[in-house]
Amino acid sequence: MPSLGRGLPIYGQAPAAGLTARRWRSPGELSLGVDKDAGEFPEPAEAPEGLTRRGFLGVLGAAGGLAALSACHPPREKVMSYVRPPSDVVPSTPSAYATALSRGGHAVGVVVTSWEGRPTKIEGNREHPASLGATDAMLQAEVLELYDPARVRDFVRDGRHMGRLTLFEELSALSRGHEKDKGARLRFLVEPTSSPTLGDLRRRILERFPQARFDAWSAFPEDQARAGAALAFGRPLDAAWSLSDAEVILALDADLLGRDAEPLRQAREYAGRRTDPKRLNRLYAAEASYTITGAVADHRFRMPSAEVLSFGRAVAAELAARHGLSTLAPLGAPEKGERARAAAAVAKDLFRARGRSLVAVGPRQPAAVHALAAALNDALGNAGRTVEYRPSALLDPDAGPDRLAGLARELSAGAVDTIVVTAWNPLYTAPADVDLRGAFAKARERIVLSLRENETFRGANWRVAATHPLEAWGDLRSRDGTVSIVQPLISPLHETLSEVELLAAFLDEGDKGGHAIVRALWQAQAGGPDFDNTWNDWLAAGLVKGSEATPEKPSPDLGRVAGALGAPAPASGLEVNFVPDYKVLDGRYRENLWLQEFPDPITKLTWDNAAHLSPATAGRLGVADRDEIEIALGGRTLSAGAMVVPGQADDVVTLSLGYGQRVAGEVGQGTGFDAGALRTAAAFHFAAGGKVRRTGRKADLVTTQEHFSMHGRAVALALDAPDLEKERERLEELRAPQPSIQTPVDYSQEEYRWGMAIDLSRCIGCGACTIACQAENNIPTVGKYQVSRSREMHWLRVDRYYEGDLEEPRSVSQPLACVQCEAAPCEYVCPVNATNHSTDGINQMVYNRCVGTRYCSNNCPYKVRRFNFLDYHRAEFHQEMTPTLKMLQNPDVTVRARGVMEKCTYCIQRIERARIVDRGAGRKIGGDEVVTACQQACPTEAIVFGNLADPESAVSRRHRDARRYDLLHELGTRPRTAYLVRIRNPNPELA
Repeated sequence: MPSLGRGLPIYGQAPAAGLTARRWRSPGELSLGVDKDAGEFPEPAEAPEGLTRRGFLGVLGAAGGLAALSACHPPREKVMSYVRPPSDVVPSTPSAYATALSRGGHAVGVVVTSWEGRPTKIEGNREHPASLGATDAMLQAEVLELYDPARVRDFVRDGRHMGRLTLFEELSALSRGHEKDKGARLRFLVEPTSSPTLGDLRRRILERFPQARFDAWSAFPEDQARAGAALAFGRPLDAAWSLSDAEVILALDADLLGRDAEPLRQAREYAGRRTDPKRLNRLYAAEASYTITGAVADHRFRMPSAEVLSFGRAVAAELAARHGLSTLAPLGAPEKGERARAAAAVAKDLFRARGRSLVAVGPRQPAAVHALAAALNDALGNAGRTVEYRPSALLDPDAGPDRLAGLARELSAGAVDTIVVTAWNPLYTAPADVDLRGAFAKARERIVLSLRENETFRGANWRVAATHPLEAWGDLRSRDGTVSIVQPLISPLHETLSEVELLAAFLDEGDKGGHAIVRALWQAQAGGPDFDNTWNDWLAAGLVKGSEATPEKPSPDLGRVAGALGAPAPASGLEVNFVPDYKVLDGRYRENLWLQEFPDPITKLTWDNAAHLSPATAGRLGVADRDEIEIALGGRTLSAGAMVVPGQADDVVTLSLGYGQRVAGEVGQGTGFDAGALRTAAAFHFAAGGKVRRTGRKADLVTTQEHFSMHGRAVALALDAPDLEKERERLEELRAPQPSIQTPVDYSQEEYRWGMAIDLSRCIGCGACTIACQAENNIPTVGKYQVSRSREMHWLRVDRYYEGDLEEPRSVSQPLACVQCEAAPCEYVCPVNATNHSTDGINQMVYNRCVGTRYCSNNCPYKVRRFNFLDYHRAEFHQEMTPTLKMLQNPDVTVRARGVMEKCTYCIQRIERARIVDRGAGRKIGGDEVVTACQQACPTEAIVFGNLADPESAVSRRHRDARRYDLLHELGTRPRTAYLVRIRNPNPELA
């Protein structure tokens, strides 16, 4: 039996259980049994034909010499130090400031690193209830949004540029014109927000113009969730899920670890129950499309979104019939076949853990499903424990398509003279059957506040450049009501306006500035002679302690819930699902380079969206990967590239929104298709009746799923909890010393032995670590074409491996960067000693020694070294180093030139900074003091870094864990990064 290491067979063998389970990364690997790529690298990544390595070395050596000569000039610019240094700024020493960013209108507390007034890195605020110190990819990428040279940067009215004071004067004149009709022909289209200051400004505007109206719009509203609460409780409430004490979780189309509600907090709480085999939680997920939550679920039930309600009712029927919860009988409806078996097992598990279980429903499901979940949680005794209910913190919780359609009718009828738009690009995100584009032009005055040029901004005659949240004053509430003051990290880079200042202009107060307006509101509310100290405490903490709302204890009306549960309509044709994109959300991040090149957490697709089909559905339709298909729904059609996605529900095509905008910049131009062309107000989240046909063309889709393959080696290991004890001996073999012809270096006497541990049980594969590494280490983007040639520059990638068959696979995610081998194969082959070892065991890269032979990359079995083939900071790679982009760079990290090898070095700049600080203070660096960028961002604390010489450090404890193994242990590289086997907790009744 061929193997690579004892007990670890290569791909292509018969499926097995436990550590020897066959794992694959693509349908090609599964069907062929071996990797498709025979070479060390994909063909385009090899040296050009006819150029030997010796010749390549010579060319690069000459290029390096010329570069050195060209650099021998004094700086041309006049250099001047601070004349009067600010008291709170120390040159070359970063400062950290607490603020908050908005997600769905709610606050997510963050801490931003700033260098002499330049914010460069965003981290989570450990004290904030929504982040608990974590971030996601989109939060990390907000700094690139700030410095993007493509931002709009001035004020224009009917083609005439204006200054700030002129803008305020003309807005005041416009608002006075609406006093005659009390604002009857004045409308505001805004995003949902929880800002108390914006709420106060809106109240005062409506006092001045009592017949004006504020309409809220979101491409992904939560109106169905609140409507479901209104069905159950008689009033709309927000459900807050608490996973810390939840032993059994049923997610009904709820991506509670990736997109829904407060995923950072929820992921942290979920992961806290995945490490101790004695207190593992169990997660069930019922969904159509593979999500981050479904990927880590212990059991995943794939089904069309329209059938989630019937599955929930089957669980209710089982609880009523078999477990004594007779009050649920009117809500239940038994299932048949395999679904009945699953519903019975889930119901039994939920009942066993009553009071410590949770039923969660995603915002895409209709109100009846949310009402059913409220009834189930109440009957199971979960209310007030694992789920709490509060009034919404949003000013406008109703932000669905009905309100937008009503506004469009008013505009079309000519009943609106002035419309002020602060919502993100509603002309693009509006449902296809709401003609907002045509109606918008009928308003005489169209004022749009936007960070970038887009369809709505271009349709305005008043174009107002928006201030980035890191430049503006404001305030927000989290979902539990906790208030955060939003403070700027930098003065506005351009001539811009915040939403606070724009609304204040309609009260003739725009020139006051955001700081004065926000502070005045809170001074009036908090009062007291010591308000200055109170205000400073709020800013320092990033939140107002004690400002959270008190949960309510409502009781569901089961009769009303039962009346809302109708029989599902028979479906015909394919179900078309509309979902937010993991990278660009609703499209607002489409011009963000980092996020465009960031591999999708599930499909690893970059620079595009795609139509997801299950293998069975694709086979029935005759569709292959990357085929261009035409999708028809309700008389509308669009063309899209197809992706065959393992685990996708049959007879479902999933489309992510946010691409295909008509107005796009250099980055977003030509990427993806507009899935919103099929989305209507009546079928806003999913709809039956879709039809698919091949066009005969191929789509240019680029995915990294097969890049840097391990060639059949077992690297991402997972076990069912009952098998852990059986595999202890084999796990011991995977970390035991290996024989070597070399004498190992003795690090036992060193003061520091830096190391890392990654717990696969905690990792959810979200990829926040990838973007955090990119932001910290000045890693460039390379563009779609270069990614297609396997030249992406990410130092840290997140691989996804599957087990089982294509239809019902289980998956495991694995973050992988340089593992800092003590016996590093890369070091032996470097002809110029550019890669070497430090005394504390870090595999270093000396950039100015590297001449680009790539021998080290060839010799790396982990495929984690990246070669800078081209100057990726030039304009053709969309990232020319403009003055604002230069402000983005971390000054602690070299900005690499073309022709050098790059890789992770455990954020050595952070280690050295801690060394300098602690040496000056006369103390030793603490075992857990240095936190790497990937570790800091991780929402589940899957990554831990520290000093292995300190036996009490967190990383030392993980290295001693019984689940620990060394990656490619059989090669004898002795990696400093250890992995902990992922533990699953399946229900034995569903084996």
